[in-house]
Amino acid sequence: MVTGGKAYVVRDADPGTDSGEVARVYPYTLSGLTQALDEARFRSYGGRPQLLAVIAGAESKVIRRYEQGKEVPVTPLLPAYHRP
Repeated sequence: MVTGGKAYVVRDADPGTDSGEVARVYPYTLSGLTQALDEARFRSYGGRPQLLAVIAGAESKVIRRYEQGKEVPVTPLLPAYHRP
Protein backbone atom coordinates (compact mmCIF):
# COMPACT_ATOMS: atom_id res chain seq x y z
CA MET A 1 0.00 0.00 0.00
CA VAL A 2 1.33 3.44 -0.94
CA THR A 3 0.65 6.30 1.47
CA GLY A 4 -0.20 9.48 -0.43
CA GLY A 5 2.24 12.35 -0.19
CA LYS A 6 5.14 10.41 1.34
CA ALA A 7 8.30 9.06 -0.24
CA TYR A 8 11.84 7.99 0.63
CA VAL A 9 14.75 9.95 -0.83
CA VAL A 10 18.48 9.27 -0.94
CA ARG A 11 20.72 12.32 -1.11
CA ASP A 12 24.23 13.55 -0.35
CA ALA A 13 24.63 14.39 3.32
CA ASP A 14 27.02 17.30 2.95
CA PRO A 15 25.30 20.47 1.76
CA GLY A 16 28.51 21.72 0.13
CA THR A 17 28.47 18.86 -2.39
CA ASP A 18 25.84 19.37 -5.07
CA SER A 19 23.60 21.12 -2.50
CA GLY A 20 22.37 17.82 -1.07
CA GLU A 21 21.17 16.76 -4.49
CA VAL A 22 18.52 14.02 -4.44
CA ALA A 23 19.87 10.85 -6.03
CA ARG A 24 16.51 9.11 -6.35
CA VAL A 25 12.96 9.08 -4.97
CA TYR A 26 11.42 5.80 -3.79
CA PRO A 27 7.78 5.00 -3.05
CA TYR A 28 6.71 4.92 0.59
CA THR A 29 6.44 1.13 0.72
CA LEU A 30 8.46 -1.65 2.35
CA SER A 31 10.02 -2.45 -1.02
CA GLY A 32 10.85 1.24 -1.55
CA LEU A 33 12.46 1.39 1.90
CA THR A 34 14.69 -1.64 1.31
CA GLN A 35 15.76 -0.31 -2.10
CA ALA A 36 16.51 3.13 -0.63
CA LEU A 37 18.56 1.60 2.22
CA ASP A 38 20.62 -0.42 -0.27
CA GLU A 39 21.13 2.60 -2.55
CA ALA A 40 22.25 4.88 0.30
CA ARG A 41 24.70 2.29 1.60
CA PHE A 42 26.09 1.59 -1.87
CA ARG A 43 26.45 5.28 -2.82
CA SER A 44 28.30 5.99 0.44
CA TYR A 45 31.14 3.72 -0.69
CA GLY A 46 31.99 6.43 -3.24
CA GLY A 47 33.25 8.69 -0.46
CA ARG A 48 30.29 11.02 0.02
CA PRO A 49 28.10 10.44 3.08
CA GLN A 50 24.48 9.69 2.17
CA LEU A 51 21.20 10.41 3.91
CA LEU A 52 17.94 8.50 3.70
CA ALA A 53 14.98 10.71 4.49
CA VAL A 54 11.19 10.44 4.55
CA ILE A 55 9.55 13.28 2.65
CA ALA A 56 5.96 14.28 3.38
CA GLY A 57 4.95 17.42 1.52
CA ALA A 58 7.35 20.19 2.56
CA GLU A 59 8.51 18.28 5.66
CA SER A 60 11.42 15.85 5.70
CA LYS A 61 12.96 13.66 8.38
CA VAL A 62 16.34 11.95 8.09
CA ILE A 63 16.09 8.35 9.24
CA ARG A 64 19.51 6.94 8.27
CA ARG A 65 23.01 8.18 7.45
CA TYR A 66 25.73 6.12 5.76
CA GLU A 67 29.46 6.78 5.54
CA GLN A 68 31.86 4.43 3.72
CA GLY A 69 29.19 1.73 3.50
CA LYS A 70 28.34 1.75 7.20
CA GLU A 71 25.39 3.21 9.06
CA VAL A 72 26.37 5.98 11.47
CA PRO A 73 24.24 7.81 14.06
CA VAL A 74 22.10 10.65 12.77
CA THR A 75 22.88 13.79 14.75
CA PRO A 76 19.68 15.76 15.29
CA LEU A 77 19.86 19.51 14.83
CA LEU A 78 18.94 21.69 17.78
CA PRO A 79 16.19 24.26 17.32
CA ALA A 80 17.48 27.73 16.40
CA TYR A 81 16.87 29.13 19.90
CA HIS A 82 19.27 26.52 21.41
CA ARG A 83 22.17 27.32 19.14
CA PRO A 84 24.98 29.50 20.55
